[in-house]
Amino acid sequence: MSDTTTVDRLRTALSDVAYPAAQEQLADHASRNNADEDTLHAVRSIPKGVYESFDQVVDSVQLDESRDA
Repeated sequence: MSDTTTVDRLRTALSDVAYPAAQEQLADHASRNNADEDTLHAVRSIPKGVYESFDQVVDSVQLDESRDA
């Protein structure tokens, strides 16, 4: 398992999130949206706190855009 994801996978996993959202809420949404294990782990690995936007989540998560979408 990896703790990286792609922006596309993250966008799909968090498509229904209403911001601001706490890290725990983001992980819950990713889980309910059937995110792949790596994306779910990546979201769970971001620092605890409240995220004001998807862009702020993207800035906090570890990305690997060389991965398949």
